Amino acid sequence: MWELQEKIEQEVAQYFEDADAQKVSAEAVGLDARAGYLFISTEEGWIASRNTRSLEYYGGFEYIGEEYRVTVGKITFYSEDHSRVADALEYYNAMQEQQGEDDAAIRIPDNNGLSIWTD
Repeated sequence: MWELQEKIEQEVAQYFEDADAQKVSAEAVGLDARAGYLFISTEEGWIASRNTRSLEYYGGFEYIGEEYRVTVGKITFYSEDHSRVADALEYYNAMQEQQGEDDAAIRIPDNNGLSIWTD
C-alpha cells in the first residue's frame, strides 16, 4: 500500500516537471493569500493544490464542479475549463508580462546624478 502511494507521488512529481509547473503563492494568481501555495501549469492549463480546503474556502474554488477537477494522490488539479481557474491563470500571465516589461526598463544616470528611466 505504501509503495503505491510513493509511486503515485513520484508520478505526480514527474508530471509537474513535464508540465513545467511552478510553485506560486495564491496572490500570484490573484487569490487571497490565505489560500496558500499552489502549483500551476500555464502550458497544461491547470492549478493544483495539496491544501484544497484553504484553496476552496479562501480562493473561491468551492464552486468548481467535479467535472473540472481531479484528485491524484494528495493533489487536486483544477482545469482551466472552469472560468475561475482560467481567470486566475490569466491574471498570473498578465503579471508575468508586466514584470517582464518592468525588468526591460533601462536605468541611465545623467550627468547631474539623477536617473532617467527609458523603455
